[in-house]
Amino acid sequence: MRINIRRLTAEQLRQLSAKSSISYDMLRHYARGRRGIKSLTAINIEKAARKIGLDLRREDLNSGCARCEFARSCRKNLREPAEKAAK
Repeated sequence: MRINIRRLTAEQLRQLSAKSSISYDMLRHYARGRRGIKSLTAINIEKAARKIGLDLRREDLNSGCARCEFARSCRKNLREPAEKAAK
């Protein structure tokens, strides 16, 4: 299930911090909206979130990633094989 960084608990932020190179305090700033998230940081957060079983997507973290056509096409290509396999 897709989740927003603002909905993460303190424990989830600590786990995310342990799996990424981002401090807990910085993640807390991102989650509260005090700081903007750069695209490379959004990618790093997405990868770390995947390691702990969270569906936290870069498109939800960074407006540039949300508008990126390449990111959209990659996400679409990831969905299509799964949809074909389910049929």
